[in-house]
Amino acid sequence: MYQVIAHFSYQNFEQDPVTLISQVLNQWRFNGQVIGREMGVTHHQLDTHSEFQVRLATPEQESLMPKWNNQWVKEALLQAEEAGVFFEFFEIVGRDYNAEETSTQKPSFQILYTTHLDTCSPIYNGDDFCPIPLYQFGDTDLSEKVIKWQEDWQACDQLQMNGSALEQISLEQISSLESELSQQGRALCSELEKHTQTPTYYYLYRLGQDEELEHNRLCPSCQQSWKLSQPLHSIFYFKCDNCRLVSNLSWELQ
Repeated sequence: MYQVIAHFSYQNFEQDPVTLISQVLNQWRFNGQVIGREMGVTHHQLDTHSEFQVRLATPEQESLMPKWNNQWVKEALLQAEEAGVFFEFFEIVGRDYNAEETSTQKPSFQILYTTHLDTCSPIYNGDDFCPIPLYQFGDTDLSEKVIKWQEDWQACDQLQMNGSALEQISLEQISSLESELSQQGRALCSELEKHTQTPTYYYLYRLGQDEELEHNRLCPSCQQSWKLSQPLHSIFYFKCDNCRLVSNLSWELQ
């Protein structure tokens, strides 16, 4: 992941330039070109002109290049330009060593996975377990749906980690195969697999205190054995290729 500064010029204030810039930022986020919601917009009076600058996190150095813009990004940029606000250029501040490293390999399989701490793409390369930028999946509406699913999953994860309000309901959403959130996630995996022609697995969160039961539990979908001989990426102890599911050994037993 990289820290960058995006530069916007403006010609007048007939429309609020910050609102127009924010619309561009939102579409960049939904397309996976920028990561996270914290995007500070600042105004700068330079020697020759005034401009707005936005500090952003991007998956790759080239994430804001026009070739990755989907139709909604293009529409937001065009609307801003018609009102006199122009995205001029971006500069790379540097690599963020406190963030996930973006995958650079073509995956043999991928995993829809996130936690309440993550800000990166929730689609991970199953081989190197690095996140895949959402814009690489093409000009579809999949990226926005994936981000909205991620936000819901992370909200539930945070609630169950806090152990207070809605703990059990939240845990059910991320750990039950039949929950609404799991059904949405598995449907997204099917769409992603069809779109990319790459096997796409759904991560099912697991908590449990019975050690014998944990090590011998079966796939909750097909009821077949799915325990791996060796854990995958030190996280996934279970993997069902037929049902496209992966899961951890209960975090309470690790």
